[in-house]
Amino acid sequence: MTAGTAAIPLRASAQARPTIRVGVESGAETFSEPLYGVESGIFTRAGLDVQPGIFPAAGAIAAALAGGALDLGSVDVIVLANAVNRGVPLIAIAGSGLFRAKEPTSGLCIPIKSSLRSAKSLEGQTIAVGTLVSLTSISLRMWLARNGANPAQVQFVEMRFSEMPAALQRGTVTAAYITEPLLTQHADELKLIAIPYSEIAKTFPISVIAAGRSWLAQNSDTARRFVAATYETGRWLNGNRQQSAVMLAKYTKLDLDIIRRMHRTSFATSLDPSMMQPILDAAATYKLIDRPTNAADLMIQVMN
Repeated sequence: MTAGTAAIPLRASAQARPTIRVGVESGAETFSEPLYGVESGIFTRAGLDVQPGIFPAAGAIAAALAGGALDLGSVDVIVLANAVNRGVPLIAIAGSGLFRAKEPTSGLCIPIKSSLRSAKSLEGQTIAVGTLVSLTSISLRMWLARNGANPAQVQFVEMRFSEMPAALQRGTVTAAYITEPLLTQHADELKLIAIPYSEIAKTFPISVIAAGRSWLAQNSDTARRFVAATYETGRWLNGNRQQSAVMLAKYTKLDLDIIRRMHRTSFATSLDPSMMQPILDAAATYKLIDRPTNAADLMIQVMN
């Protein structure tokens, strides 16, 4: 076969690649796995034309999925549960960004010169969080209670993560829940005193890939190929952090040296309801979801 004749089926294959519109949260590596799949060429090699769209938050992605503006999207489990419990036909098809207590990408911080020594000493003080009603805020309450403090005697204030280090130095707040890359950028100013997410579980999915049920019903083979490629991306990311750091720098505009020094996100290679359930149980206890929810009802295994 000549080179000319070989080119014909290759072009046909390229034209046949299904296009998938995927929502990704801006600036958060935990929600960015589809960007890595595109940048690494893994989706292309799987015969998929993945078109990522950048959104400000997981809630906006869920709304776009519900409205048909997206085919797939990276969302958190609480957003997914609330959508499903309110009748929105969404379903998780793949695990994505993980919290791992051994590699925390966020935590409760105080100024490095602070004299604070315990959870109890935070009573009567102010803690800054990114969102008042969130998995972060409930994990902080769990940490306080399990370490001898009364959460009702601690004031929580909502603040942008980028403003937290300066607020700590000014004394505007006593402690703050800070995420990477700020943890690394301000390592000489901050002291990490707790990893509150570990009160929920030692490992759990912060993000999952969700689909609209109607899209999934009409595109089951495409969904299987996407999930397989997503898990291939996850395995590659978990083993190639130096190479993926360059990709993350491109998308976030962060200094490459900061990325190489900071804690990075690990990614799932399966969708496990037992890892999702602790999030849902905590969310139900603290009224972040409408009612107790079974993780198995929020997901489907599209791969055999």
